[in-house]
Amino acid sequence: MSLTLQIIIEISIVFTLVFLLNYFLFVRKNKKLKKDEMPLELIYLSGIYGIDPKKINFRRFQYAYSLINAFIITTTYMLVIYLIRTMIMKVIIGIVILILLIIICYGLLGRYYLYKEEKSSAKNKK
Repeated sequence: MSLTLQIIIEISIVFTLVFLLNYFLFVRKNKKLKKDEMPLELIYLSGIYGIDPKKINFRRFQYAYSLINAFIITTTYMLVIYLIRTMIMKVIIGIVILILLIIICYGLLGRYYLYKEEKSSAKNKK
C-alpha cells in the first residue's frame, strides 16, 4: 500500500473518530441546554464578532463546531506525527499549529455567521 493511500485512510479514520467522540460527548449531551447556557465556542464568537446568539440555529451551530473541532484536531495530529521527529518540537509546533487553526477556522465561522446575520437583517429591512 502506498504511503499516500495510507495517510488518506488514517486521516479519514482519525477525523471520523474525533467527530463521533465530539458528537457523543458534547452535541448529544447539550440537547438539554437552556437558552441562557451557551457553549464556549459560541461565547467566543459572540464576544469577538458581536454575533447575536439568539439568531443562530443552535443545532446547526453544534454540528458546525463539531466538524471544525474534528478538522483542527485531525490536521494538527497528522502534521505533528508525520512531519516532526523530536518530541519537544512536536509539542511546541503542535501547540502553535493548534492555536493558528483555532483562530483561522473560528474566524471563518464567525465571518460566516456575520454574513448570515447581515443578510437576514437586510432582508428584514426590505
